[in-house]
Amino acid sequence: MRKFACPSCGADVTFRSAQSVYAVCPYCQSMVVRGDVDVTSIGVMAALPEDMSPLQLGSGGYFEDQPFTLIGRLKIGWRDGLWNEWHLLMADGRRGWIGEAQGSFSVSFELEGVLPRDVAQTFEYCLPLLTGGEGADEAKPGFLVELGGTTLRAVDIKLATCLGSEGELPFAAPKGRRTVAVDCIGVGGEFATLDHDGHRARAYVGRYVEWDALRFTNLRPLEGW
Repeated sequence: MRKFACPSCGADVTFRSAQSVYAVCPYCQSMVVRGDVDVTSIGVMAALPEDMSPLQLGSGGYFEDQPFTLIGRLKIGWRDGLWNEWHLLMADGRRGWIGEAQGSFSVSFELEGVLPRDVAQTFEYCLPLLTGGEGADEAKPGFLVELGGTTLRAVDIKLATCLGSEGELPFAAPKGRRTVAVDCIGVGGEFATLDHDGHRARAYVGRYVEWDALRFTNLRPLEGW
């Protein structure tokens, strides 16, 4: 864990993960990028839209019997709604994501190294949605993707927009950042999201998880919980 003084207000900005390069100051909402020895501000984050999520920064839980802590969040919007992507830090130092959408939860981790050929072909097919180029109307789900020896089917393709972020993240996520997101599922409950922001492609692999199995702690007080 490292702490830096916010360039805008001087308050502590904490980076729990050595891999985190971006954070939002909890006091003045400055967007802070970490360099080798210091941090710089790249603007101010707008207030996050309110929702009814019981999760918050600092909430803990368990995945596969190993504890984790939520250290960051993306609020994502698309044509038909909103969802949260919670950045988690596992006790062994791994970083992952909990997707929270309409009461459903998924846990996934980024694939390291060169992305599989199927992923590259998927983005060639779907990127016109982001750029508005030729073929934008032809990108439809239903095709198969091979990831780590598992065959998954693309069930959803959407143009997603970052509505805000908080905490620390592995990449800069200012309001308005757009990505093409492709959700895939396998017959055994496997889950994957393929994500491209026009500059870099990422693939995240995991599975859907029931609320009770995650054994959350330090939840946000909500009426009725």
